[in-house]
Amino acid sequence: MPLPKLVAAAVCVGVLGAQIAIASPASSDRHGWYWPFLPYPMYALAHARSDTLVVPQLRATECVGAKSHVILTEDSLGAPHSQLLSSLGTIARVPESEVAQRAEGRLSGAIEAQYPGRFCTASAWVRTVYIADTATYGLDRPLRRAAEWAVNGAGQK
Repeated sequence: MPLPKLVAAAVCVGVLGAQIAIASPASSDRHGWYWPFLPYPMYALAHARSDTLVVPQLRATECVGAKSHVILTEDSLGAPHSQLLSSLGTIARVPESEVAQRAEGRLSGAIEAQYPGRFCTASAWVRTVYIADTATYGLDRPLRRAAEWAVNGAGQK
């Protein structure tokens, strides 16, 4: 093997070895729970200590029985996560607007498609989370009902 190839191979092995030495041992104390998948700042949302986040939740009330609430997730509706969050956020912000009524219609259609005739009303619940520091988000705050609507003409608004 000629000398330039040997030097290039040694440099590559040295760089890879240095990366392994820096990254090992893999521990949550040293690297965080997300290691080795790092959240790059160019893709992450910036949150200052004064920011607030709105955490929405979709609940539906059964037509028969004890009128119990069921929490519906994107998996149970077969909807993309971002679409469900966007629709619930729109409904929570301006519940009487035309845009919110269209979002209610889309969610009602998704509920009726997955659970035909089971639910009469649906509601958007939200929790406002104040960011106090980077480790505490206050996710134990209570939810409040932001809006309620009939699912495909059933129940009352």
